[in-house]
Amino acid sequence: MAMGVGGGAGNYKSDINITPLVDVVLVLLIIFMVITPLLQMGYDVKVPPKTTDPNPAPPPPDLLIVSLGLENFDALRLCSQLRSLDRTRNIPILAITEPDSNARMVRGLEIGVNDYLMRPIDKNELLARARSQVRKRRYTERLRDNVQISIEMAITDALTGLFNRRYMEESLEREMRRAARGHHPVGIIMLDLDDFKGFNDTHGHDAGDTLLRITATTLQRSVRAEDIACRYGGEEFALILPEASLLDSVGRADAICESVRALAIEHRRQQVTGITISAGVAVYPEHGPTGHAVLRAADAALYQAKIAGRDCVYVNRGGLFVPASSLDGPLS
Repeated sequence: MAMGVGGGAGNYKSDINITPLVDVVLVLLIIFMVITPLLQMGYDVKVPPKTTDPNPAPPPPDLLIVSLGLENFDALRLCSQLRSLDRTRNIPILAITEPDSNARMVRGLEIGVNDYLMRPIDKNELLARARSQVRKRRYTERLRDNVQISIEMAITDALTGLFNRRYMEESLEREMRRAARGHHPVGIIMLDLDDFKGFNDTHGHDAGDTLLRITATTLQRSVRAEDIACRYGGEEFALILPEASLLDSVGRADAICESVRALAIEHRRQQVTGITISAGVAVYPEHGPTGHAVLRAADAALYQAKIAGRDCVYVNRGGLFVPASSLDGPLS
């Protein structure tokens, strides 16, 4: 018999998923010794419904109770399989064993069983061990979630959800090393919202924050899964495009400028339009041997786009900054 226990106490609602295999007696014992007390403590109990799906995927339980004394069934192999699957690897296992099965119990602990209980089963001990394992799992999950949140906060911009400048710089060097080994290009696009200060002065900082968020969403929709979109600072953004040629990078920058022109920000029940963005493009290795050099080249091209009147894409060609729209012939 294997039983899944899900959920917690207090403000948590709980699911208890029961899947009897062979040991019907143990199922009945657990119903009376574990499920009934949990119900009295405010837990919910659910038996997975029948389904026509040949491969149903119910939510994973918080605890698995496995009898090691099953006949015609290798319970230790079941425990090993549970530990090998991503879906069940971190679910605690409470094993029920016979007093004369020390060798199987030791083997179970080596495989990954978290705790065990010997027959005859004491109601209070079974309930205490089950609750202890559920609490440990909940604590571990909260700790894991907190670590993940901390990592995300360290590498993302809180306002836009894009990667921050620190992560961009680390990723750029990593992509440059990979490009050098593979002998392929890396494109960089620097972008800056045009007259953002004037937009803030006219519509307020809340509207400015909304514009930054919507621009960030536009960038995320404009990049591939392998591309890296970052907020470089203020109203300036950066895109790292692994294995993108100059032609690819210029095309992507043009498409972004067109998408930004189509943006409309709702402010005070009115649609604010006329939003534009300028871009500078550079590519490794044509514009520099290092990530920092290529980034500076893209930033310099962006500066020229601003001088030229904004709402355009500029690139360095043969030592001269030219609008991307003026390029003809193959770009390499």
